[in-house]
Amino acid sequence: MDSVSMSSGSPPFSPVTYNDHAGKLWIVTILSLIYSSLAIMARAYIKHKMLGFDDILIAFATILHLAQSVAVFIGLNNGLGKFNSITSPEQWATSSKSTLAAVILSLLALALAKCSVLALILRIIGSKTGKIKIFCISLIAISAAWGVGSCLAFLINCRADTLLTRDNIEQCPNQDIRWAVITAVDVSTEMLTWILIVQLSWTVNMSFSRKCQVAMVFSFRLLLIALSVTHLVYFDKYPTSAQPQFAIASSLLFQQVMIVWSLISATVPNMKNFLKSFSIGMGFPLPPDLSWLESSQSYQLQSLENRHPRGTSSTATTAGGTLTSAGMHDPCDSGLRSRPYNWRLGQGSNETAIRAHGGNNSREELLETEED
Repeated sequence: MDSVSMSSGSPPFSPVTYNDHAGKLWIVTILSLIYSSLAIMARAYIKHKMLGFDDILIAFATILHLAQSVAVFIGLNNGLGKFNSITSPEQWATSSKSTLAAVILSLLALALAKCSVLALILRIIGSKTGKIKIFCISLIAISAAWGVGSCLAFLINCRADTLLTRDNIEQCPNQDIRWAVITAVDVSTEMLTWILIVQLSWTVNMSFSRKCQVAMVFSFRLLLIALSVTHLVYFDKYPTSAQPQFAIASSLLFQQVMIVWSLISATVPNMKNFLKSFSIGMGFPLPPDLSWLESSQSYQLQSLENRHPRGTSSTATTAGGTLTSAGMHDPCDSGLRSRPYNWRLGQGSNETAIRAHGGNNSREELLETEED
């Protein structure tokens, strides 16, 4: 990048040097926006006919992710990721406020992503009652409280314009303790969510391989535990640093990765193959699969409106349209019985209704007409 810019005669957009790591934060933030956008579009495509409250939550989380990215961009334009010694005090104040806003918005986005996963589990449980459902609702309440409480814990007794200055320890004390508690609750809720889905899958009548697949799908979120702990380690280094504007860049990098991975891992369990595991017995709504209608030898029989004697037209109404044949013989005729059609029940219905006017009397009248 630098060599291309130098050969063209224009300076690089954001060169990475020993005292300036803003370029790294630019790249990771932009990539996280791209990946999260792809994830939300894939989710909308998969669930366009069965959207629920969990999808609304993830949509709001994506909006908050966009907002926090804008806050990071504002900070990057005002010295974020650079040494304090090469930036002005006015830039320190602006980058401090934008960083504080980015952290708050990221916490809310992470909380909404947690609640989205739990809301999906609640949809899978459906109308069933018991300890699992109560536990799931409790986890949703805890995750929501964690999001709001973490924001308050970070804001209370903390001046926004001094976050990335050398006075941050006096103006925003005990940041290490605050983030230790925030991270501990974050890790606990992720572990409890995974345990909940494993317990739920083991209560459903599925094969062992399917149960392992369900556990593996939700295991993607366990990576957030490692990311959260790593974020805490790097975040604790910046308050005592002589260059806090530069030192906080590493923790912000992991913050971007945490958000995008949280959104992606919340979308992975929405794959149709996974949801079909719970479509029987657990009440999760799935649109009917009507692909079998494409077969030329298979028809969905719902009603046979009229029966007519030989030489006239008869009409059979099906889900795929109307079948009409001229000169059709009596339905009980041996010639028709020899036809290789495979009459099937429609998906989502339990019986096939055949309406013949007058029942057996209609049959007798039809035979009398043929004799005449």
